[in-house]
Amino acid sequence: MVLQSLARVRSLWPIRVEKRAGRKVARPPGLLYSVDETPPRAVLIVAGLQQVALMSNSLLYPIILGREAHLSSDRLLDFVSLSMLALAIATLLLCAKSRFIGSGYLCPAGYTQIYLGPSLSAAQIGGLPLVFGMTVVAGILQTVIAPVLRRARFLLPSEIAGLVIAVVGLSIAVLGVRYSLGSAANGAMTSKYLAIAAVTLTTIVILNVWTKGYLRMFSVLFGMAAGYAASATLGILNVSAAIPNSGLPLLRFPSLHLLQWRFDASLVAPFAIVAIAGTLNGIANFSTAQRINDAEWVRPSFTSLRGGLIGNGIALIIAAMIGSMGLNSYSSSIGLSAATGITSRSLAYVIAIAFGLLSLIPAAAALLTTIPAPVVGAALFFTAAFVFANGLQMITARLLDSRKIIVIGFSFAMAMIADISPDLLARAPALFHPILDNALALGTVSAVLLNLIMRIGVRKRVSMRFAAGQATHEGVATFLTEQGARWGARRDIVDRAIFGVLQLLDALEYVQGDFTVDASFDEFNLDVRISYDGEALQFPDERPSDEYIRDSEDGVRLLAGYMLRGNADRVSSETKGGRSTVLFHFDH
Repeated sequence: MVLQSLARVRSLWPIRVEKRAGRKVARPPGLLYSVDETPPRAVLIVAGLQQVALMSNSLLYPIILGREAHLSSDRLLDFVSLSMLALAIATLLLCAKSRFIGSGYLCPAGYTQIYLGPSLSAAQIGGLPLVFGMTVVAGILQTVIAPVLRRARFLLPSEIAGLVIAVVGLSIAVLGVRYSLGSAANGAMTSKYLAIAAVTLTTIVILNVWTKGYLRMFSVLFGMAAGYAASATLGILNVSAAIPNSGLPLLRFPSLHLLQWRFDASLVAPFAIVAIAGTLNGIANFSTAQRINDAEWVRPSFTSLRGGLIGNGIALIIAAMIGSMGLNSYSSSIGLSAATGITSRSLAYVIAIAFGLLSLIPAAAALLTTIPAPVVGAALFFTAAFVFANGLQMITARLLDSRKIIVIGFSFAMAMIADISPDLLARAPALFHPILDNALALGTVSAVLLNLIMRIGVRKRVSMRFAAGQATHEGVATFLTEQGARWGARRDIVDRAIFGVLQLLDALEYVQGDFTVDASFDEFNLDVRISYDGEALQFPDERPSDEYIRDSEDGVRLLAGYMLRGNADRVSSETKGGRSTVLFHFDH
């Protein structure tokens, strides 16, 4: 009987070698160079240039803004060059590892659709000077938000952060499809666009999946090169269209004639809204960067989030001061680092140097304004898959009840409406257009508001009392599973809590009276207290010997206590007035 009991306890025992506290970062499979590692020089340079090639796609947004502001070809090239300089500075600020500024991870900067809508409105009202002035306001707001982020962590639990990342991934995919299809009504032109996109995407996928070494690491770079070749062959590539009649000098510092700043109180609300949306997008991106560097990642580091957001806020201000539009951490770059397995922070220096040099070469700006749309589309579509998958993994790591499912499902649907059927929301008041016109902003705001509403009635501490002899495995497991889902707790932590209570129940074979289970939760801790009438179970620091287990009456109980001590992050017990209480604490 003793040996059977010992075997049963061992079979249910989940091996836990190390505690969460003070643990070493677990290296994910497929990660070639982690955040703190420096690749060989050749790999570092080429990997950095691959990121530069992908990030250059985001310059599409400054180009759109410059054209809508009716800039001449000379002024547009200056605007693009200054935007590249802003990318260089912002990447350093976002990736820096310091006490106050920077996320400490490879999170390069990029221009996104978040700031495009309000910037276009500002350009129509007061030209680029108004865009620059209001971007400064957004940067100040984001810098102010960062220090109080920890107090507002309940607004963005991990499953909501995962939703934001998934929405970003889908938005990138939709954008990629649009560019791949082309904008011309001519069917032949669309066929050429599809052919170029297919060549680009197929090359990237083949190299990323079925090759190793440099071919896999630089699959996006090779794929885009193949797309360029296909574009030239099919007559889509037209570099001469971006060259002014006066020609281009070899080197030139971009003109600063656009540097003026204006402010308009009517635009404070739209830019404040997109600053908050950009903040949430940054949180999601920094969280993803942390996650792909740690196989046992459970939640974002708020120190990293705060530093990254402060860096992003300062980057916004600097971008506006030198004559560019708002920018964020670039989700596609993080997706690329996940796809290639190169997340080294050292790449930030290569990226910054490359964009700094390119900003001084007018021909580079001209070339970037002529990147074939299907090449851009294929690269975006590829990286979107990795961004989307990371979001799904963050969502599914949590237990979800009907409240959480409603929050995620409704918010996801709203985001898709903004992307697929924007006309449905076009008649809303102009004040809400910065949210309604942007899938990420609409999905994020919907998720935060619904999450606040669904928190109503959810208690942080619950209790269940079992009458004498009525405590069953099924009853305890059902109680903790359902409550864990209401809290949105991590699945693995709830499973460990259930295991601990059930093993304690098995070890206490002669419990008299009622058996009470109390559970309390916040985002960082799960505490389970079990109280019963009877002697307290001992939790020894050392495993009892095999002889003691075999020969002593309480040998199996001591072994169970020893194993339960290892199952939880902290265990304590006490007895008062004949009633014992056991506390299992789990770091969440």
